[in-house]
Amino acid sequence: MTETRYFPDKIFVDKQSLTFSLTERILKKLAHIPVEIVPDSDDVIAHFKKERDPLGEGKKHMLITRQKGDFVKPCPCTPAYLGCNYFIINADINCPLDCSYCILQLYLSNPLITVHANTGDLWRQLDDFLDEKHNRFLRIGTGELGDSLVLDHITARSTEMIDYFRSRPSALFELKTKTLNVDNILSARPSDNTVIAWSLNAEKIAQKEEQGAPTVRDRIEAARVVAERGFSVAFHFDPLILYPGWEKGYEAVIDALFTAINADCIAWISLGSLRFPLALKDIMRKRFPSSRIIYEELIRGEDGKLRYFKPLRLQLYKSVVDWIQARSGDRVPLYFCMESGEIWKKVLKKEPKGKEAIEHYLSLPFGYGR
Repeated sequence: MTETRYFPDKIFVDKQSLTFSLTERILKKLAHIPVEIVPDSDDVIAHFKKERDPLGEGKKHMLITRQKGDFVKPCPCTPAYLGCNYFIINADINCPLDCSYCILQLYLSNPLITVHANTGDLWRQLDDFLDEKHNRFLRIGTGELGDSLVLDHITARSTEMIDYFRSRPSALFELKTKTLNVDNILSARPSDNTVIAWSLNAEKIAQKEEQGAPTVRDRIEAARVVAERGFSVAFHFDPLILYPGWEKGYEAVIDALFTAINADCIAWISLGSLRFPLALKDIMRKRFPSSRIIYEELIRGEDGKLRYFKPLRLQLYKSVVDWIQARSGDRVPLYFCMESGEIWKKVLKKEPKGKEAIEHYLSLPFGYGR
């Protein structure tokens, strides 16, 4: 199980972020990397946006700055489909991995690997947010605008976050990754309300469409080690992608997953199929000319995103769910990301009455809401 860890070619530091303890820790850790202090991070972003491939160049550089807005936000989900009442923490944004289907290529206006170093504001905002919602259970995590662990050897955010949420038992905290960067996780004391999650795909898709990411089998091995340490783990098969031989590819990954990890250690598995806004299609075509996934038969969904025809999605979901349930004994909670109640009903034989119902369903294995 090997992985080449990310290090930037150069670090830009917003001068107003120089005195933050996280900034000092990163610069000490990366003392061998050139640093430029800049008066305004917006100028750096504007410079990189002029590059021929802003995203490709931005991934080679780190920007340390402040989060000027809210660290904590509701997951945006998508109109017309069921959400799961998830909340996201935007501590770091962008990702040095380069997945062809990644929505961040379209969504983010800042192409650099960006660390928000004002962690004092993060803790205050989390305190306020969780105090306001103290009378309810909620799911919250990082990993929406960047991989949760890909920078962890530099920032060590994971252990700080685990320790913080240990004292907040009404919140279920999730770290999502495609990496093997779990050394800090393994050094931390397991917490009942922390879940470490991996995005998985068929190995052929991972090799072709997830540049820079480790093999799927190595991700599963990392999850096995973390589960043995005492953490709950979770998995996200998203996006599921149709390709010649997809049945064998996905069944093989599910076999490997349940051979390595006891179903009782798995908090949940989410499922979602390939979907993206029309505007992402041109970006994918230019940045990943060898990828064929945008040339499948796709239609506009109710949210305006391109998706597989419903019969194809149903076939894909039913097959994957059958393989999971056959190997898990139906012990692992499954849920869909950005799908309709009809898909839930036809595949999982349940039709949640809104996002609160999905939240409740996913909380039950942790003893909430009984």
